[in-house]
Amino acid sequence: MTAAKLMPSRSRWFLNLANASFWQGALGISAFFLIWQLSRTLGLLAVVPTPIEVIEALPSQIQQDGYWESWIATTVRVFVGFFSAAALAIVLGIAMGVNRRFRFLGFPIIEILRPIPPLAWLPISILFWPSAEMTIVFLTFIGAFFPVFLNVLAGIDNIDVRYIHAARSLNSSPQALFWRILVPGALPSLFTGLTIAIAITWEVVIAAEMASGNYGLGYLTWNAYMTNSLPGIIVGMLSIGLAGMISAWLMERLGKYAMPWWRKR
Repeated sequence: MTAAKLMPSRSRWFLNLANASFWQGALGISAFFLIWQLSRTLGLLAVVPTPIEVIEALPSQIQQDGYWESWIATTVRVFVGFFSAAALAIVLGIAMGVNRRFRFLGFPIIEILRPIPPLAWLPISILFWPSAEMTIVFLTFIGAFFPVFLNVLAGIDNIDVRYIHAARSLNSSPQALFWRILVPGALPSLFTGLTIAIAITWEVVIAAEMASGNYGLGYLTWNAYMTNSLPGIIVGMLSIGLAGMISAWLMERLGKYAMPWWRKR
């Protein structure tokens, strides 16, 4: 790669460092750990290890058997359930958004199922699915499906009807109407739903791993609790938070790639 090609990426890196929001975020994180340390010093969080104690225990925690395997296992569970749910939710959301009869037929069923918490599906999932792995993936699927579906439907509903009328008055084909009006109009709402769904999926998979898993970040955190390893609990929690943050960032980057008009934001 030539130096000319490297310059834009380097320039963006230095621009990010010069961005006030970057340093504000770093200041917020530093303030969080400082308050945590002071609270522990003052005895307000007597049972919680200090950030210094967690940092000191970090090398031994990440070098223990199964730590990185737990990262991989949980990430696979999250994305298998997430992408399966997103695919079905997008198809159903578009179908109900453009077909009123199908919407009147199917939407009440979804509204009945939507308020049920994903973990409430755990007992029947254990009976229905033959393995704990499939049970956990199914629960992540349930957690991700409804936010994506509702946002796709809302995105289509919020498209200005004048665009549709204008396209039809110009004799646009159904394919052109779908790809040039419906899809671009629904994309912002879709990626909002995807960002919400990926966060919910991480919450669900961790709880499912604590309840019925035998490996994964959730199980690792629960096992640290069972062995009375307080730094292990904190490391597990921070690992989960970091994984969720990276996943949300990936959704944001994917959204900017799919919607060029967002790239300048």
